[in-house]
Amino acid sequence: MTALHRAQQGAALVMALLVVALATTLSGMMLWRQDVWLRQVEMQRDLAQTRLIAGAAIQWARAILAYDARTSSFDHAGEPWAVKVPPSRVEGGEIGGEMSDEQGKWNLNNLISADGTANTKEQEVFRRLLRLLDLPSVLVPALTDWLDTNSEAMPDGAEDAYYLSLSPPYRTANRALTDIDGLLRVRGFTADAVERLRAHVTALPGYHSVNVNTASALVLAALIPELSVTDVQQLIALRKSIPFRDLSDFRTRLPRPDIAVDATQLDTRSRFFSVQLRASYGRAAITTEAMFERQGVDWPAIVWQKFE
Repeated sequence: MTALHRAQQGAALVMALLVVALATTLSGMMLWRQDVWLRQVEMQRDLAQTRLIAGAAIQWARAILAYDARTSSFDHAGEPWAVKVPPSRVEGGEIGGEMSDEQGKWNLNNLISADGTANTKEQEVFRRLLRLLDLPSVLVPALTDWLDTNSEAMPDGAEDAYYLSLSPPYRTANRALTDIDGLLRVRGFTADAVERLRAHVTALPGYHSVNVNTASALVLAALIPELSVTDVQQLIALRKSIPFRDLSDFRTRLPRPDIAVDATQLDTRSRFFSVQLRASYGRAAITTEAMFERQGVDWPAIVWQKFE
């Protein structure tokens, strides 16, 4: 009986230890889950605050552009909107970013006229730009077919028959691009080609001219083929000290009077601007991009905005 009693006491002790261990494990798991939940709540709070900071910065950028419209009749890289803002402290967080003139780039949607057909004059501009970037000229018909409204492939182009043969298959857009990354779906546009083009092209709705005060050297050379590399560098140096007020001023400062300037392709005023902002608060950080369209002296409209 004594041996049996001792065995029962041992079993009871083991059971008690198991119960204590289980309770300890359960309480530990509950505390861990509670800690995870609290961290998630804190992260959501920080993320929401970060978005508020970024949203306030977007409104500030719109205010800067509206003020510029009221005080200046032309746009150039020496204006307040063009100043890059380094990361700056705000209450509990940080904000920084920069704004760019999208009309300092050549608009890819210029390849298509208002009636949905190819714009041959702009095709030549794109062809020259590709040549300056050491990219193949076959990208011109490929993109034209992607944008135009018909289903007939141009020589070296591509329509549904080509894209439906891919895996996975898809159809030609037959409409304007909304983002440069949309080029990655077009025949021949590799990731490397898109990155080389990114600094010089944009995707704006409709046809838009290029601002000679903010255009890159390659874009100017593509638009005005009569200009030599030295001529372009000279114009860029001139605009840094004294921006071009209008196209008449631009013409008078060209190196030769016989150089042709197309008033439909060039301007000194811009409607479209993009902004890239980096905001942080607590443990959350986001990057937001937006495009603005400015018409008149009113606050610019937000064409699109995205968060990363």
